[in-house]
Amino acid sequence: MFSNYFHPVSSEILELKKNAVPGTIGEAITVFSNDDFPDFQKAEVAIFGVDENRGIINKESVSMHMDSIRKSLYSLYIGNWKVRILDLGDFKLGEEIRDTYFAITDLISNLISDGVIPIVIGGGQDLCYPMYKSYESFNKGINICSLDSKFDMISPESLKLNSNNYLGNIIKEDPNHLNSFSNIGFQSYFVQKDEAHEMEKMFFETFRLGDFRQNIEESEPYLRNSDLIIFDASSIKQSDSPGVVAPSPNGFFSHEACILSRYSGMSDRVSSFGIFEINSKKDINNQTSQLISQIIWYFLEGFSLRTGDFPTKKTMSKNFKKYVVPVDQEDFQFIFYKSKLSGRWWISSSTSVEVSSKREIILPCSYKDYLDSVSGKIPTRMMRMLKV
Repeated sequence: MFSNYFHPVSSEILELKKNAVPGTIGEAITVFSNDDFPDFQKAEVAIFGVDENRGIINKESVSMHMDSIRKSLYSLYIGNWKVRILDLGDFKLGEEIRDTYFAITDLISNLISDGVIPIVIGGGQDLCYPMYKSYESFNKGINICSLDSKFDMISPESLKLNSNNYLGNIIKEDPNHLNSFSNIGFQSYFVQKDEAHEMEKMFFETFRLGDFRQNIEESEPYLRNSDLIIFDASSIKQSDSPGVVAPSPNGFFSHEACILSRYSGMSDRVSSFGIFEINSKKDINNQTSQLISQIIWYFLEGFSLRTGDFPTKKTMSKNFKKYVVPVDQEDFQFIFYKSKLSGRWWISSSTSVEVSSKREIILPCSYKDYLDSVSGKIPTRMMRMLKV
């Protein structure tokens, strides 16, 4: 049924796969050829390209060459993991951009329902909007984390949905399924004051690029708590990735982008991942194509390391160490949980010494959050829980 949404991979890529070196992704990946559309139920991750650029606010011509990324990806050797991967081909664009949005929402909703993680390679970042919409059918809130130099909340150029205001459109949705939003890597000179004010007012978490660079590990809890990860390729510095829509001299280094992707793959909660704002016309020596393929590789490696260690009532006593940090002469306390399986930390919304009738909320946190609480500082994540 979903084969109608795609163009099969090209004959050049099929030939490349046929002659793939043993042990590479090219040998292991299952692709959509002219005769055979892959079975979702036999996969864990599905990759596809969406060269939809009508939502990009850019006067220059923009295009993504998915086959360049495939050539780089297929040549990479598989790590110490066995992840069942599909390449669904190139997404067919609708006659109108809203048709593309509808089809993406339908496809991703079905992939997630079948337990398959879609990796979407685009196209404009407005494609995040239909990815968000795909979660509506599950009747639960969605957590989004954006790896971006901007917030993309307000677009002076247009009120219509576009790559610069997709978040604003998500926020305005009624009914709204956005439970939380976080940003990693924003740069202040790209952010309007109104946007910064709105982010603070809605208790959305932000992690400035300079702060991120001082302690990269602090970004991991943001990603661990997310369902959808959005990566704007333009947030990677131009010298590392020239083939993007809006190149900038500052941004993530290439190895940082790979670290973030690995963290994303490791999260038991992440169920979809997208990399957007790619413009192959500006690429130099396929540098961006190679980097995108390596970002995907790191996501797959992270996925292979998932431990399923989110705290539950059944696993709390067996798989976790509990740490209680008294505050203010024991009238107030912080409760932390540390996984015996992975060494990762969580913080509880339960702050009273007395047993609370409120439902306990447990959020990912870092070891630094625990140390801060021991020294008397209130962790940022706890502040957010208390305010909300």
